[in-house]
Amino acid sequence: FVMVILKGSVAISFNGNKEPAAYAEIVSMGGINKEVKRDLIATLGTILENKLSIPRTRFFLKVFDTTAGRNSSKL
Repeated sequence: FVMVILKGSVAISFNGNKEPAAYAEIVSMGGINKEVKRDLIATLGTILENKLSIPRTRFFLKVFDTTAGRNSSKL
């Protein structure tokens, strides 16, 4: 499942100025390893750059796996 919330009208200051910038969080309940994380960041970075004209130096992407380091629960 994927949920996307996009808020384009929120003012953001990145590195002290208000040029186009972005912040994104990806939270997963499993399935995020180093390779997946790297691929997600590369893909989203390309989209932000090519579709929204936000340079790679102007966005921050946070990728987090809620199950990292824990045993899986079988509910």
